[in-house]
Amino acid sequence: MQTLTYRKALNRGWEPVWYRTDRGTYVACIEKVGPKWMYIRWTDGSRKRVKVSERKYMTPFKSKRG
Repeated sequence: MQTLTYRKALNRGWEPVWYRTDRGTYVACIEKVGPKWMYIRWTDGSRKRVKVSERKYMTPFKSKRG
């Protein structure tokens, strides 16, 4: 899988966010949000399912530079 860029995420309709974890702050994109779970995709292309309550640790991008 190719690396995910800001422009690719926007073209697919995903929301680029900063995701704060206990290991640091990472760039991710929210792909799909359901009633209990949401799917995020990291910039290396891997995908993860997290609870919707984790959204409190995410900050949306303000511009292309973050």
